[in-house]
Amino acid sequence: PNTPAKQIAAERGIQNYLAASPYFKPAHQTVEIPFDGKPGEGTSVRAYLRLPPGVERPPVLVQHGGIDSFKEERHRYVAPLLDRGIASLSIDMPGTGESPVKGALDGERVYQAVLDWIEQRGDIVGNRVGLIGGSFGGYWVSKAAHVFHDRFAGVVNWGGGIHYGFQNDWIKASRFAGSYLTDLIETRAHAFGLTSYDEWVEFAPKLSLLDQGLLDGPHAPMLLINGKDDAQTPIADLYLLLEHGGAKTARVFPGGHMGQTPQTYPTIVDWMAQHLLTTRD
Repeated sequence: PNTPAKQIAAERGIQNYLAASPYFKPAHQTVEIPFDGKPGEGTSVRAYLRLPPGVERPPVLVQHGGIDSFKEERHRYVAPLLDRGIASLSIDMPGTGESPVKGALDGERVYQAVLDWIEQRGDIVGNRVGLIGGSFGGYWVSKAAHVFHDRFAGVVNWGGGIHYGFQNDWIKASRFAGSYLTDLIETRAHAFGLTSYDEWVEFAPKLSLLDQGLLDGPHAPMLLINGKDDAQTPIADLYLLLEHGGAKTARVFPGGHMGQTPQTYPTIVDWMAQHLLTTRD
């Protein structure tokens, strides 16, 4: 929401979602997760928690979208999780929505707060936590899979960039991708407190997880998903992840960004259920 009108629309979207939430079954909970932010940042992570009925201490999947998809829009992904006995915790990606972190290279700090909060609760299993990020959110969860490799039971990068997507040639080629409504680079820049194409070109290479030296280190179990003809995120970034570090699972679907087919999300849910439900304490 990089204009006043878009900001108003975003706020009304939240209000509308919360007005509907008392009618959700199973019940919806809005939770405030303490966050020790830097000066100028927020002090809590606002999240939406849904627990599967009749399941004592279920595992939990933390999920978020990308640069233009807020936690309210994760609602449509929750029911298949609840049906499998998995709780859902929806948050905003770092730099978007109500995330306390805005425009930071180290936005993965949000996951530290979320993980600590989950461990302290008695109604969900604190050591069976999954994480999924859609679109640009796949970048952040891939970073979290490496930084917090021993704390996630499974992580899904659903269409996120890693290295090549932040290089100048891809930035130029993807700016007006036919799968995106407007200037993709302007939107990405906004999530990091930037306002122009030139600022993004200068800043984006710093995001490379390859150049940050993370990819050959330990990582949580990972599933990589994308469409083979994605015009927003290069499929080469998926293969780059496969070429580094430990073994991972990958599924490339036909089509463009995120490989959206009727089988895509069920594939993700099945994989996540295998990792969250196999071992319980």
